[in-house]
Amino acid sequence: MNLSTRILTVWLLTVITHSWAGAQQSSLFHEVPTSGSDMFAPQGPLIELPGQRSTASNQHSGTRSTPDIGMATASWTYMPPPPRRTFRLQEIVTIRVDELARVRAQGRAESRRNMFYDALLNDWVSLSEGKLRPAQQAEGAPRANGLSNQQFRAEASIDSRESLAFSIAARVVDIQPNGNLVLEANKTVWINDNQFETSLTGICRAQDIAPDNVVLSRDLLDLHIRKNEKGQLRDSYKRGWVTRWLGELNPF
Repeated sequence: MNLSTRILTVWLLTVITHSWAGAQQSSLFHEVPTSGSDMFAPQGPLIELPGQRSTASNQHSGTRSTPDIGMATASWTYMPPPPRRTFRLQEIVTIRVDELARVRAQGRAESRRNMFYDALLNDWVSLSEGKLRPAQQAEGAPRANGLSNQQFRAEASIDSRESLAFSIAARVVDIQPNGNLVLEANKTVWINDNQFETSLTGICRAQDIAPDNVVLSRDLLDLHIRKNEKGQLRDSYKRGWVTRWLGELNPF
């Protein structure tokens, strides 16, 4: 082996040795020495975290404190929560209404009554000369008897299902002392000769409003929704005044 080959071999061995030592120092599986009091001593340069006192101050006070490690420093995917939004009067908030109501009820009533009566009139009076006087019955005391039989039976069932889904923009009309927001919305839509009016009021918490400025109707307190229709579409299926009067009177 000539001299140049030997020099090249020594240089390659030196490079490989330094690379292996550096990989051992930077490896995640590098074993920390556990001898003596340096078993828990940190290796490498110290980085001062928020809320952590410097090493010099700890050594000066003679105490060793562990840093406060929270989710922000322990997780790589941690995202801090967005700052709490503050609302002012007349701000616009979108309300997403999605209400579903279903009622099912069944009822049955049955009553039966039998009655037997027998009445006898012993005394009878007559008006004579402006005075009431006993009157004798020539054919004897009148008498009445009979039998009454009454029976009533009724069955009823109700199956009602209603759904309501739409979005509406509301404004903040009041802010209560505890921070709750009072919302009010009004919407009017004209389609040809048909008019659709929608009004909504309710109370919600500020934290119930999502970052996209949307609050669900199920999170509103004292929710009032009112929808009115006017025009040819409403006139085609509304009841007449006679039908409404008979329905309210319910004579049968």
